[in-house]
Amino acid sequence: MTETRAQPGRWAPLTGLHRLTAQTGAGNPRVVVGVVDGPVDIGHPDLADAGMAASAGCRNVRSAACRHGTAVVAMLAARGESPAPGLCPGCTVLPRPVFCEAPKGGTCPALRPAELATAVVDLIEAGARIVNLSLGAEGSGLARSRAVDDAFDHAQARGVLVVVAAGNHGQVGPAPLMAHPWPVLVAACDQNGRPLPGSNLGIGIGLRGLLAPGLGIVTAAPGGGYQAFSGTSAAAPFVTGTAALLWSTAPSLPAAVVRAALLRPGLPRSSVVPPLVDGLAALRALNRLTGRPLPQGP
Repeated sequence: MTETRAQPGRWAPLTGLHRLTAQTGAGNPRVVVGVVDGPVDIGHPDLADAGMAASAGCRNVRSAACRHGTAVVAMLAARGESPAPGLCPGCTVLPRPVFCEAPKGGTCPALRPAELATAVVDLIEAGARIVNLSLGAEGSGLARSRAVDDAFDHAQARGVLVVVAAGNHGQVGPAPLMAHPWPVLVAACDQNGRPLPGSNLGIGIGLRGLLAPGLGIVTAAPGGGYQAFSGTSAAAPFVTGTAALLWSTAPSLPAAVVRAALLRPGLPRSSVVPPLVDGLAALRALNRLTGRPLPQGP
């Protein structure tokens, strides 16, 4: 199976990613993208050649954890002519499962902040350059966690970007668990760029976040099929994929430069609603920051 990019979906005009990939290609394997989420159906035809370890695989393809993890990873790594976005199939995608796969009728304990922090650090030590968090943890938004703060401190010190879904509680206000200044927070919008009613918003999200499509994104489902995926969990990979493609153009660049380009210096930010992610505008910002020639095209 070849590493061709997926066909642009309804989300393409909003994100500018089809124009970014025209300049960057499918990504660079030196850019390792860590994904803290559920396990993945690594046997799915769209992911079978992605080289993911068996330890990341699902034991129960009917579990909610497998469904969520497969959806997020396929948004980044799907190959061939998949209907999933397949945003950076040329990058190295490294899943780190944290959700349990409950048996039928069973329940799983909530993910604790300390477990989330451990997973982030594990991915950093494994060589991740970007960590995608399309999830929350027990107490998310209710209390700040020293463990999570320490993990984000470690990411910043090691030059690792962190992209965090803003959450789907429909709240406008602070989210203390994710109050650290380093992560890029992602709110979700519809195909017209309007924030979804369930997406969390707030001053921190408006100041250091981005808006990305999160309504009915077609992506892989366990067992070889596909599913419509919505919410900030679906929005975060668009920002992660943009960052991965930007970094693929020059993997030796510092994380702070890639993050600045992603957020686009000088962009007005005066609302609880952040600006839309824009792949081509971010590439132009990166080129301005690094003194490289600007990309051609519209």
